[in-house]
Amino acid sequence: MLLKLVEYHWAEHIDDALLLLGRLDTKTVPLAGGTYLLGLKDDSIQAVVDLRDLELAYISDDARYLHIGSMTTLQTMAEAPLLKEFATGLLAHAALASSPSRLIRNSATIGGTLATGVASQADLWTALVALDAEAVVRSGSRTQVNLSGGTSERPGLALSGVVFKGKQERRLACSTLSLERRPAELIVEVAIPQPAPGCGTSFMRISQTPTDVALLNVAAMVEIVDGKYKRVRLAFGGVNMEPVRVQLIEQQLEGYAVVHPIDSERLQALLRAGLSTMRFPSDISVSSAYRRVCSVHLAAHALEEAINVAHWRSMVSSGAGKVG
Repeated sequence: MLLKLVEYHWAEHIDDALLLLGRLDTKTVPLAGGTYLLGLKDDSIQAVVDLRDLELAYISDDARYLHIGSMTTLQTMAEAPLLKEFATGLLAHAALASSPSRLIRNSATIGGTLATGVASQADLWTALVALDAEAVVRSGSRTQVNLSGGTSERPGLALSGVVFKGKQERRLACSTLSLERRPAELIVEVAIPQPAPGCGTSFMRISQTPTDVALLNVAAMVEIVDGKYKRVRLAFGGVNMEPVRVQLIEQQLEGYAVVHPIDSERLQALLRAGLSTMRFPSDISVSSAYRRVCSVHLAAHALEEAINVAHWRSMVSSGAGKVG
């Protein structure tokens, strides 16, 4: 419970929310779904800003990106027809797996999941990292500008030290969001690059029971373009663990010519070599050694499935192109 909470703000405009979150005299935090925040025992939080009226719950796409508003709930993501098609349904699958409770999925948001980080225990974070997703963050800012008198060639009005209020917006990779995001920055959107037509994905997890938090999960994404593995992504996550990509394995697969689906034995050998130096964190419910042993088999199944789907989709898309 937030025992020291003295202010509750229902923001109607994003600028109002940013102004409140940027205060230095009162510790103010955003309230999204509330599934994590309202259970905190943090006596330093004095005010919350409810984000429900900011029109940040949407899913849309264009030629380059899929856009998901930060207030979009996990249940909406699990059910959205666009997400069931995008990247062969990876985001919809991961959103559904992130919580066994529909009640929680109806409240928890994608922005709140990313802002909470490891404590969210959400499988969705791993999938976003595998898809190279970026979080669009915004903050109110006070910018110092020096308008000097200019030069003899280009004279100007001398107004040094002018200060104005403005907004600052930037994109941060979901894989490094917890390190790079500043305290007063608000996550307003998640942008995911459009995958190639010949794209295959897979998401797998290990848990004590089907409804438990994942002890280890893995998300794989493979793109085949012009007969080659153009982009390969492999990310691991799990309980109290930040998602991590295995770039060594990704780099070894990217650029290879595709003749037929990769041999299972060769893939497992590649994974054993690539994961041999990886150090998984330990947790009270799972050891680093257990995660390391499981990682090879879990990644092999996920990559093999993603590769097979990518092969099939690339053949279908190339065939459609010839017909057209």
